[in-house]
Amino acid sequence: MISESLLIGKIRRFLPAAQGIRKGIGDDAAVLPLDKKHYLLLTVDTIVDGVDFRLTETSPELVGRKALAINLSDIAAMGGEPCHALVALGIPAGLSYAWIRRFYSGMRKLGKEFNTVVVGGDLSRSKQFFASVTVAGKVKKDKLVLRDGAKTGDSILVTGRLGGSLAGRHLTFTPRVREAAYLVKHFKINAMMDLSDGLMRDLDVLMRESKKGARVFMDSIPVSQTALRGSGQGKTNPLKSALCDGEDFELLFTASRADAKNILAGRDGLLGTPVRCIGKATAGQGIMFQKNEKDREKFKLPWKGYEHF
Repeated sequence: MISESLLIGKIRRFLPAAQGIRKGIGDDAAVLPLDKKHYLLLTVDTIVDGVDFRLTETSPELVGRKALAINLSDIAAMGGEPCHALVALGIPAGLSYAWIRRFYSGMRKLGKEFNTVVVGGDLSRSKQFFASVTVAGKVKKDKLVLRDGAKTGDSILVTGRLGGSLAGRHLTFTPRVREAAYLVKHFKINAMMDLSDGLMRDLDVLMRESKKGARVFMDSIPVSQTALRGSGQGKTNPLKSALCDGEDFELLFTASRADAKNILAGRDGLLGTPVRCIGKATAGQGIMFQKNEKDREKFKLPWKGYEHF
């Protein structure tokens, strides 16, 4: 089976470039003209029973919440503000109206928090439940952040703590919409994306789009308590978990060393959210690791992030 990255690349080359579009395939959201000051952002994500959650084990409110939250995370990664959503559902036989109502209740509650309203959608019969959500947002033209803007010497930063999300956080995470808005308002963010497939894979994507490489400081990777507890139970290597698990939905971004220093200077992190510098962008391509920033020995790791296919 072809990998996700190769499949996206083939689709990207096959489809014609749309005229007048600021950014099409290859980022967290498509970027279209809106008015003199703003771009329109469009993103879509699908969650499937048995792949992204288990219908028999997850409350419908959390399923609905996640279906919207992963899209809000994409809008955040562009520096944007979400506003409207379309929801398409595949509904298997036997799924009750009460379940579906609770699904929309979870979505509506999160949407209210981030000023995002469901304005339409579609319903279809399906062998297994799925939800495909499209979110529209907007961003000021001078605040738009893409994946391809990292510069040599940039600091690489990440919000939150990574790893172990499948223990429950992938259903309850808070999209970093406010943190992203603060970043683009107060600093020059050169490149950004959200972490959905694990730091190893997503950092590689960010650097490839920017035609840069990266050096990553292993002692700076923010490992979650869930990942650390899992290691204590003999389940996994906590660092590998932080690098590869995916579904963290934190922000991965680059900024100049001067801006990074100011971002990190906040006593409470980024609006109360922890933020950490984990490395630097380099002129050469590829991801290299070193024990810490001062260590001279560089090496690669054999691990990979989440693969969809």
